Amino acid sequence: MSLFSELKRRNVFRVALLYLVATWLIIQIADVGISLLGLPLWTGRLVFLLLAIGFPLVMVFSWAYEITPEGLKKEKEVEHSTSITADTARKLNTAVVVLLLLALGGMVADRLIPEAATTVETVAVESPEPAGPSERSIAVLPFVNMSADRENEYFSDGLSEELLNLLAKIPELKVAARTSAFSFKEADISIPEIAAKLKVAHVLEGSVRKSGDDIRITAQLIKAADGYHLWSETWDRKLTDVFAIQDEIAAAVVDVLKVTLLGETPHARVTDPRAYELYLRAKAVDNERTREAYEEGIRLLNEALAIDSEYAEAWVELSTLITNQAGSGYLPSQEGFAQAKSAATRALEIDPLNARAMANIGWIVMYNDRDYAEAVRLINEARQLEPGNASVLNAYAVLNGHFGRVRTARSIYLEALSIDPLAMSILANTAGVNFSLERYDDMSEMIGRMREVDADSLYADIYEGWRAYGMGNAELALDIFRGIDDLNSIWAQAFPLYDLGRDDEVLKALETLKAAGNRSVQIASIYAYLGDAENAFEWLERGYEDGDDELVEVRQYTAFEPVKNDPRWEIMLDKIGISDANAERIGL
Repeated sequence: MSLFSELKRRNVFRVALLYLVATWLIIQIADVGISLLGLPLWTGRLVFLLLAIGFPLVMVFSWAYEITPEGLKKEKEVEHSTSITADTARKLNTAVVVLLLLALGGMVADRLIPEAATTVETVAVESPEPAGPSERSIAVLPFVNMSADRENEYFSDGLSEELLNLLAKIPELKVAARTSAFSFKEADISIPEIAAKLKVAHVLEGSVRKSGDDIRITAQLIKAADGYHLWSETWDRKLTDVFAIQDEIAAAVVDVLKVTLLGETPHARVTDPRAYELYLRAKAVDNERTREAYEEGIRLLNEALAIDSEYAEAWVELSTLITNQAGSGYLPSQEGFAQAKSAATRALEIDPLNARAMANIGWIVMYNDRDYAEAVRLINEARQLEPGNASVLNAYAVLNGHFGRVRTARSIYLEALSIDPLAMSILANTAGVNFSLERYDDMSEMIGRMREVDADSLYADIYEGWRAYGMGNAELALDIFRGIDDLNSIWAQAFPLYDLGRDDEVLKALETLKAAGNRSVQIASIYAYLGDAENAFEWLERGYEDGDDELVEVRQYTAFEPVKNDPRWEIMLDKIGISDANAERIGL
C-alpha cells in the first residue's frame, strides 16, 4: 500500500483539516477574548505558537494511534479486519463540516459587525447609511451681506451662525454644523449639491442689509431635492428687533418642516444691540486664529460684557477664545485654561443649561485638570441638552479615546461627521482611530475628505504617512514624513527609521526632540517601540511631572504596545487617571 493511501486510511488528512479549521476558530475566539479581558497582545501570539507546535504532534498521534470500541490503541496493535477507521472518517467529516459552518458564520458576522467592544467599552454597532437625508434636516448657509459697507460682513455671518445655533437646540431637528455649512460661502455650487455634501434635505439661506440701526433681513427655506421654496419672508426693522426676527425664523422652520417638539421652541437671548454687535465682531475675528485676532476678540468681548455683564453667550465665546489662544501657544496654558474655565463658569451661572459652556469646561478639566469625573458629568449633560452638537460629540469621543475605547470613539466620531461632515479636526480624529484599529481603507477615505476641504492639508499629509507606515511601507512613510516641516514629523520619522535599521538616525531624532522640550510622551513612545522600557517609563514620569498635554492620549499610541504588559504601565494609567478601574469609578 502506498504512503498516500495509508495516510488516507488512517484519517491523517481529515485530522489535519479538522485541526486547521479548529485552529482558525480558536484564534478568532482568542482575539475577542483578549480584547474583552484587556490582555496584552503577546497573549494572542502565544496562543498561535502553541497551536502551531501542536499541529505536528497531532499528525504524529493520528498516524500512530487509532480509535477503537475499547478506546485508543496503537495502530500496529489493531487488526485491519477489525479496524473502524471508516466509521471514524465519517465522524471526522461531520465534525469538519460543522466547524466549517461555524467558521463561515464567524466570517459573515465579522463582515456585518466589524467592531466588537473592548475592555469596558459600550457596544456601538454602526448603522447602515440611510437611503437619504432625514426630512427634518437642515443647513443654514451664511446670509449674503447686501450692505453698502463690506465690513458689515461680520453681521450677516454672525446672524447666520446665531440662527444655526438656535435651530441646533431643537433635538428633533438635525442641523449641519457651522464648519461645514460655512465652507460653501461664496462657492459657485448649486443648492442640491451643497445639500448632498452636507447630507441634509433642506437649506435656509438669506441676505442682510444693514445701515446704521436699520436692518432688512430676507430668509427663505428651500427643499434641496427640487429647489422648491417652501417659505420666505422679509423684515424691515430696527436693530433692536433682530432677536425677535431670529425667533420668527426658527418658529417658521419648525412649522414648515412639521417638527413635533417635545418642549418649547428655543428663543434668542435678548441683549443690548451694541453688545450684540461687539459679540458678532468677536466671533468673526476668532475664525482668523492669529495672535492679534485673539487679542482683538477678547477686547471686543470685554466691551460687550461691560455693557451687559449677564450676556451668557459672550462669556462662552470669551472662554472659547481664551482656550484657543492658550492652545495656540499665545498664552501660558495654565493661565489661559484658568481664565477660560472662569469665563465658562460665569456663563453657566447665568444660563445653567448652556451646553457650549458645559462642553468648554469639560474639555478644560479633561486636558488641564485631569478631573475625568467632572469631564464625564459635564460632557454627558451637554450631550443630553444638544445631542446634535458635533463639537460636544467630538469632545465625548476624545474622552472615550483617552480611556482606550477607540472603537466606541470611532462610532461617536462618525456620528459627529454626519452632522459636520467637513470638520477638519473631526476628520483627523477619525483618521487617527482608524489607524489604531488598522482600518486603512477607512483611513484613506478620511484623508480624501480632508483634501476635499483643504488640498494642502497638513493633517492629510501626516495621516498619509501613518497609513503608509501601518501598511508596512516604511520607505514611503519616511519620504512623506520628511516632506513635512514640523517637530511632530521628526517624532514620526523615528519609527520607520528603526524598522529600516537606521538606528543612528533614530538616536538623532531622539536628541532633537529632547532639545526641543515638552516632548516627553513622544520620546517615551520611541523608547517603548525600541523595547527600552526603563527609558520609556522614565520619560512618562517626566511627562507626568511636567504636565505634558499628550500624556492623556497614551492609550491610543500603538508604539507603547511593547511595554503594555509591564506592571508599571497600569500604575501609570491609574496615576494619570485613565485606567479601566477609573472609568468604572467615574461612570464612563
